[in-house]
Amino acid sequence: MSSADFSDGSVWLRPQRPPRDRRLTRDQIVDAAVTVLDSDGHRGLSMRRIAADLGVTAGSLYWYVRTKGDLLELALDRVLGEVCAVPEEPDWRRALATLARHNRDMLLRHRWALSELTLRPNLGPNALALAERRLRLLARAGFADADLDAAMATVNDHVVGSAIAEIAWRDTLARMSEAGTGWDERAAGFVREITDRHPLLAGRMAATSEIDVERESERRFEFALECLLDGLAARRAAGKGTAG
Repeated sequence: MSSADFSDGSVWLRPQRPPRDRRLTRDQIVDAAVTVLDSDGHRGLSMRRIAADLGVTAGSLYWYVRTKGDLLELALDRVLGEVCAVPEEPDWRRALATLARHNRDMLLRHRWALSELTLRPNLGPNALALAERRLRLLARAGFADADLDAAMATVNDHVVGSAIAEIAWRDTLARMSEAGTGWDERAAGFVREITDRHPLLAGRMAATSEIDVERESERRFEFALECLLDGLAARRAAGKGTAG
């Protein structure tokens, strides 16, 4: 069975088995899985690896976690709990921005979670609590029905998209660094060739050699987040997509 096969349902749709071994719990297994995923990604995750890290037999894990797919579902919900831990904030706009920032930070800490968000049904308690909290904030702002869903998706899409873009940018620069040359050296000739046809683009590409990726990624994220929140607030003020 592949990790994306849900023919027998989500792990969250089946009752959790009671503990059988005093030395082992499902929480311990999930904690170990998150540690492996953070360090080695999906390729490093296996029941054998988790068992070895916990000092138990691989067979003992299957009482608590039936498949690798189940384990990934549990791990994803575990890291979503990091976003849920953000303190409550009464102002809907500030609260939504805070959740977005913490969500982005979580995805940058746990890169593997990005792909899991597109593969998993996200029915775990932390996923549900986080969705409810976002919906509650946007409902407080006045959004309702299908526009409530769309408003939440707008913010979520920005968070996920910005994380993907930042990770791709970092990985590209890391590969170039490993090859012994930086972006400015590899791209200088190409930028000169396209300057006549695409002067604005060439200028921005040339400027990237002086950019701090972490700082610039955060600046871009905040810029777009403020634009999104401005847009949501404007629709709210205009009565578009709101209740009543």
